Amino acid sequence: MDVVNDAGQGMERAFKALYERYAGPVYAIVIRYLRSPDLARDVVQDIMIKLWERQETFARAHDLEAYLFTAARFRAIDVLRAASRSEALKSEITRQFQDNPPYIDDEALHRDYRLFIQRIVSELPPRSREVFRLCREEEKSYAEVAEALGISRNAVRNSMVLALSRLREATLKEWGSTLPLALLLLGALKR
Repeated sequence: MDVVNDAGQGMERAFKALYERYAGPVYAIVIRYLRSPDLARDVVQDIMIKLWERQETFARAHDLEAYLFTAARFRAIDVLRAASRSEALKSEITRQFQDNPPYIDDEALHRDYRLFIQRIVSELPPRSREVFRLCREEEKSYAEVAEALGISRNAVRNSMVLALSRLREATLKEWGSTLPLALLLLGALKR
């Protein structure tokens, strides 16, 4: 790509062209995760500044678009991690999620969330998997699940505790925070 080669040579005009071409799509990815326009704009600025600072590296990049879109996702997740340590940031993200619920047509993000949850749930013992599916995906009460499976209500509760504990651990390990898990379970499983 000529624009990338020009940017690698330090030309501001080329960088401006890169910014104009990619800032919008990068913003679209970040806003899906954060729902906060201010935070999303900050993340886009950070990514584009890094691109400018490391222009020699990107002059040799074969797929700049893939790099930028991956960087956008990872940086948004980093902001969610930071939110777990900052009450102000946590409040801002939570408020934005309440004010701007997930997009109905946001299939890629929804798919990522569902795949993450499915991967963790698939690692559960069979009974816990079935209990989780009935409680979360079919929205049955513990009493209804207990009756359907012929087990006690306490066994249903224990299976759900195990499932949610594993999801919480995996979220903490992969994202550094349990905040995304709460947001995932509220929105992703009800579709």
